[in-house]
Amino acid sequence: MNCRRRISWIGHSLLAVALLLVFQGRPIHAQWNNLAHGARFELADAVQLDLADNAVLARLERVKTLLADRQWDEAIEILCQLAESSDDGKLLGVTKRRYVGLRDWCQLRLASLPPAAMKLYRDRIDPVARGWYEQGIADRDPRPLENVVEQAFASSYGDDALLALGDMALESGNYAAARWHWERIVPSTLPEEKKGAGPPPANLSPFSGWPGYPDTTIDVATVRARLVLASILEGATDRARAELARLVQLHPDARGRLGGHEGRFVSMLETLLAQSGSWPPPTVAPDWPTFAGNPQRNKIAAALADLGTVVWRVPLRSATNAGKPAAKPKTLGEDPREPLSFHPLVVGNLVLVNDDQKILAVRLDTGQPAWGKTTTVHQNELAGVVAPTSIPSDAVGSPRFTMTVFQGKLYARMGSTITGQPQNTAPPVRPGNLVCLDMAAEGRLLWKITPTEGWTLEGSPVVDNRGVYVAMRRHDIRPQAAIACLDPETGQIRWRRFVCSAETPARGALPEMSHNLLTLSGGILYYNTNLGAVAAVRADDGRVLWVSLYPRDRRGNLATLAPHWRRDLNPCVTDHGTLLVAPADSPHIFAFDAFTGQMLWQTGTEVEDVIHLLGTTDDWLIAGGRKLYWISLKREDAGCVRHFWPDGVGGPGFGRGVLTSDSVLWPSRNKLYIFDRQSAQPRRAVDLAVRGLGGGNLVVAKERLLIATEHELVALKAHDATPRRPQKPAAAIAQEIHDPRSR
Repeated sequence: MNCRRRISWIGHSLLAVALLLVFQGRPIHAQWNNLAHGARFELADAVQLDLADNAVLARLERVKTLLADRQWDEAIEILCQLAESSDDGKLLGVTKRRYVGLRDWCQLRLASLPPAAMKLYRDRIDPVARGWYEQGIADRDPRPLENVVEQAFASSYGDDALLALGDMALESGNYAAARWHWERIVPSTLPEEKKGAGPPPANLSPFSGWPGYPDTTIDVATVRARLVLASILEGATDRARAELARLVQLHPDARGRLGGHEGRFVSMLETLLAQSGSWPPPTVAPDWPTFAGNPQRNKIAAALADLGTVVWRVPLRSATNAGKPAAKPKTLGEDPREPLSFHPLVVGNLVLVNDDQKILAVRLDTGQPAWGKTTTVHQNELAGVVAPTSIPSDAVGSPRFTMTVFQGKLYARMGSTITGQPQNTAPPVRPGNLVCLDMAAEGRLLWKITPTEGWTLEGSPVVDNRGVYVAMRRHDIRPQAAIACLDPETGQIRWRRFVCSAETPARGALPEMSHNLLTLSGGILYYNTNLGAVAAVRADDGRVLWVSLYPRDRRGNLATLAPHWRRDLNPCVTDHGTLLVAPADSPHIFAFDAFTGQMLWQTGTEVEDVIHLLGTTDDWLIAGGRKLYWISLKREDAGCVRHFWPDGVGGPGFGRGVLTSDSVLWPSRNKLYIFDRQSAQPRRAVDLAVRGLGGGNLVVAKERLLIATEHELVALKAHDATPRRPQKPAAAIAQEIHDPRSR
């Protein structure tokens, strides 16, 4: 039996075959309005995952029976064997819509053992766990401590390892990871996931699925004090106050060492919280090296005092059929004949932008070529590559161009933007390729890879010191989504991890363009597949941490698509341990716990026209579509729309806006609207038409406002209003956190 349990989709396959027969003998440029009744679609509800097979499920049923019969030794042996097996990449359900890897599932089950069985397990595992723990403490190395948490979580040293890992994360400024480790020591208060979303999967576990340590001996007041400290240092003032109030209620007189000082926790934290109000804001990094400004897809640009005149303009080639009308449905925030496809980068004094054939580089200050006499630094080969003028007018989606720069190397998907094509396309479209350029050598090509075996590249990668990570798709009637890690030096694939498979409105009968981007935070890759699933995968080895499903919008009409289907550059946004997702196949926006995949909340359908998640503040998720939305992130009303602009049915949005440290810049076709970021009150409107400009995708960097329109890149002088103040002293305070050996 195939290791991936498949469900028959005969009815849907026949529909797709029928559509293919309709298109045979017709030009592939068939107009959308000729689809007639074939434009309607109804997608299958289920999403295919890489689930554990029947042999594993049978062994788990055996474990259940053994535990009921109090045969602890054999039950523990089976769980340990499964946790160490080669099937670790297989998934098991812990709730109705949330899945984790087999290893993590077994660790959760071991953590729920009754006391008598737990003693037997710890007698077995504690010697190994103790060795890892002592090595990690002695060397101040998180890797052995991670071994404890991942492979011996329920051992006597699991809580000690969590405490130490949290301290190390705090010292490095990774406050979300610190919270994640410490919250597994104390009882969780996270809300339960939505219920009533259909029958549970056959492999639903009998436990809660929250990976909390079962019986810690660590002083809980010490852990809760650390949680307050982390909230203060990351600037989450409201959460810090709530946690401090809980500490006052439960542990008013608890004492210990915190932040390099000894004393009463409540007094020390009250003083620190009061002082934090006068801390200067963190320094804003001036570069914009990837889509949305950083791998977390949540960059806040420097504040702007004012906008001046146009400094320079660079022409860009139209991204579609040379401006020829394509009878596609009306889109949101752009012209369907010439979409806003370009998303420039700023690194140092360089501005970089690409289309499917060229990468351009100009100077930020002047707009002149970065090197030599031409703005083109890389020309993609033409042979076998779809040119812009031959993009099928009946293709689902729009061409998008993004890039990433990391440590002097530029990564870009070039060539065809088609990620799915009908099976009868002749000749088949050659897939796009990924190029890596050396910016120190004026854009010299270091390597280029072209996927094989039917795989295509979704878009530009995210990159860290360990690898180059890119989303991939293999097209079929049910497209497959995967994440791949490439070697930074050669571009060779190190690993590729299947995530899910599900139907799309194209149903394998129409060309399809997609540009799904990954998000990278704290060594974890997050993937909004737009196929009914959101996933978290470890960057170092590709191990799936969790996959969560959400209810899909299954019915529609390609000729009159609902607004949310226009979301295509919609990667996950990370915010203080919360993952915010606006999938194309749902009218809602969802929030998940970034470390467990637990769904925290979802919006109503009033935001179905949102196509861009612009970023977050302490209180708001700010999103744009026809309107501009302020969605609450506060615990008491999370997910509620509290402000929007303008009133009425329609809206002027035209392009992707940007957040600065005090404002929201939001473009329309002829104006640039500026709002107060916190209060949502409009400040002013800048007339672009009088400057001979239109709206587009915005980037703010180094006293320049860049507008990428349908056919040009424009730079306006933008006066920086950010005061030059020192870095917030959070990192210095965090480094004073006590050595865990001294507790």
